[in-house]
Amino acid sequence: MHTRQSGAAHVPIMFCLILLVLWLGTLGFAYVTLTENGDLIEQRDKAQVAADEVTARALLVEHYIADIGRVINKPGSYDGRANKGIYDGATLTTEGLMNPADVKSVLDNACAEAGVPVGTSLENVLGSMITRINQMQQRVKDVEVERDKALTDKNEGDSKFSAATAEAANRARDFDEALNQARSNYESAKDDKDRTIESLQQNVRDRQAELLSTKEASSELEKNLRGEISNLQNHNSALASREALRQPANVADGKIIAARQGIKTAFIDLGKKDLLQPGTMFRIRNPNKDQVKGYAEVVRVEGERAEVRLSGIVDAVGDYVREGDLLYNDLYTPGMSRTIYLLGRFSAPYNKDTLSILLERLGNRVVSTMGPGVDTVIVGNDPLTEEGDGFAPITEGDDYKQAVQLRVEFAPLLKIRDLVTPTR
Repeated sequence: MHTRQSGAAHVPIMFCLILLVLWLGTLGFAYVTLTENGDLIEQRDKAQVAADEVTARALLVEHYIADIGRVINKPGSYDGRANKGIYDGATLTTEGLMNPADVKSVLDNACAEAGVPVGTSLENVLGSMITRINQMQQRVKDVEVERDKALTDKNEGDSKFSAATAEAANRARDFDEALNQARSNYESAKDDKDRTIESLQQNVRDRQAELLSTKEASSELEKNLRGEISNLQNHNSALASREALRQPANVADGKIIAARQGIKTAFIDLGKKDLLQPGTMFRIRNPNKDQVKGYAEVVRVEGERAEVRLSGIVDAVGDYVREGDLLYNDLYTPGMSRTIYLLGRFSAPYNKDTLSILLERLGNRVVSTMGPGVDTVIVGNDPLTEEGDGFAPITEGDDYKQAVQLRVEFAPLLKIRDLVTPTR
């Protein structure tokens, strides 16, 4: 009997030990889990504090604007200052917005109605009105003093009744005012909540519209850039084609095919087939010399040849114009028409209008703006500054930089002006 009781006693002890081990394991697992949860909670609290600070700051600004608006009670809108580009399209929709111009108009009208000078600030306006009111109150007091002297006897008899009536009226008024104030506070709080919800919803709609506008602007910018790239590619292709037709400056454009000493006219080997125009001026050179011996102005153009008028012959006896003399013109290439832009300041007798007519008479096209398609730029003098007190370097202008970027041909006016008007 004793042995059986001892064995039965060991069973509860082992069961208790097993429960103790399980409990300790559970306790350790709970400790580890609690520690990890504590770290996550700490990180969440920090993020929540940062978000609360941003929300509180925005709410403080909205409340400030709304409170100022309720104090002045002149609803309106504010579109910003004159240079609206600095706001990047941003707008204000917060409750309590006012139009500063409307507020100033109200103050000015109030001053005019009150008969006081227009003030430069709210304090000055209110001060002027208070002074005006004090003056009127003083007048009222003076009248009331005289009235009171006449009504003293009557008021003494009615004073007790009036006092009781006034006290009852004051109590009733105070009760009504308290009740109305409570109702007003409730309605105001409800309206504030509704306006806050609407404002938040409007902000979401505004952000969505802003995102859509940004996407559209990006697409438009990409389209414009692709168009500009296409224009530049077309311009480069046109320049390459023209460059293949253009002769170097040291290559003659044509030559004299018939001339006699003492005769003021001659014939050259250029004609309508070469797009030659009447009025074109050529420098004449001896094939074996670099000096200009004279000038030839086209007076009549035929299919294969043209008649020219000779002028400015340096040596009409020893080196007269003869067959085989070469012709040069920096603004003319046989079979090609140029698109020309006049850059800088031009003065008489080579002002822009006159020079444009002369260049177009030679078969060229003169444009008024610099851009793709221009292949020759005639450079004049430095332009005046915006202040008109000096001259700005022509090389610093946008047109000159664009011409360099497009790699067009530059021709200084001093170099070619003897070719755009007959030599006298």
